[in-house]
Amino acid sequence: MNDLGELRDLLVREGQAALDRPMEPMTSWVDRAGYWLVGDLEHYPHAFLFGCLMDRQIPAERAWAIPAILRERLGTFEVGELVKLDEEAWKAVMRQPPPPHRLTDVMAVVLHRATQRLLTHYQLDASRVWSDTPSSATLIRRFLEFHGAGPKIATMAANILARDFRVPIRDFRYIDISADVQVQRVMARLGYVEEGSSPEVVIYAARDLNPDYPGIFDGALWEIGRTVCRPTAPLCSDCRLSRYCAYDAARCS
Repeated sequence: MNDLGELRDLLVREGQAALDRPMEPMTSWVDRAGYWLVGDLEHYPHAFLFGCLMDRQIPAERAWAIPAILRERLGTFEVGELVKLDEEAWKAVMRQPPPPHRLTDVMAVVLHRATQRLLTHYQLDASRVWSDTPSSATLIRRFLEFHGAGPKIATMAANILARDFRVPIRDFRYIDISADVQVQRVMARLGYVEEGSSPEVVIYAARDLNPDYPGIFDGALWEIGRTVCRPTAPLCSDCRLSRYCAYDAARCS
């Protein structure tokens, strides 16, 4: 029988190790051409915010490259200039071929409303969303208040800030796992949830596994789902978790 408790401890240790190791560029999952912009929290914190808001219904690499594409098309990425654009101007930029996102007009509205919220609530400084050492609940609520940011985007943003940028927050209790298709598939194949479980079931399973920081599993499971635990023909022999995997055990029996 698979020891899910042992696997849980392994995943927690790996997640904690990711928090403890020196900061590294996110080039494993962010397009290199766009990384410098979304990673420059000091000068372009709004680029990170925009990258999060764009990460919907397209591959992550494309979403996180959009701020760099916008900068090239607009000739600037200074937030004081971006806030001057109305919805129609954003739509014109997003409609330029090739469109950076499949939901061009929807994302244009998201971008416009994001800049307006930065003006009215954060003095045009997106770093104010996270720079006051907020609680995890406060941080996620602030992201949710941006148009277009659902729970998955908000928890992903909080997780990246904590894990990859080491932004200080008071606790991790409300940073959930981002239950996208990759994470859902791996959680099911490992035996933590039933196949076909809803994102809500996956989220609560992660909360049950590690209540103080449910999202600590997020990075490892997403990467495994993206590289080896594929929907069809998974590369089980290349997976470092294969000895714990109920799916692999069933295949080999």
